Amino acid sequence: MRKFVINKEQKKLTPSEEQIKRQKDFARLHHDYEKVVKRGKKPLYRDPKLFLLLLIIGLMFLLMFLES
Repeated sequence: MRKFVINKEQKKLTPSEEQIKRQKDFARLHHDYEKVVKRGKKPLYRDPKLFLLLLIIGLMFLLMFLES
């Protein structure tokens, strides 16, 4: 179980100028946002490794269907 400590001192936590400037890099922020939000450019069915995996799974299901 975590132990929490109550901070009774009323210190103001203000960021330094360096921390503020580091967060003002809007180009990096926008790039990170776009990387998280947007999907990949290549569709899933055009990825060769994924296509091969889907093909193998499909063949397995086909063989199981033909056996029964």
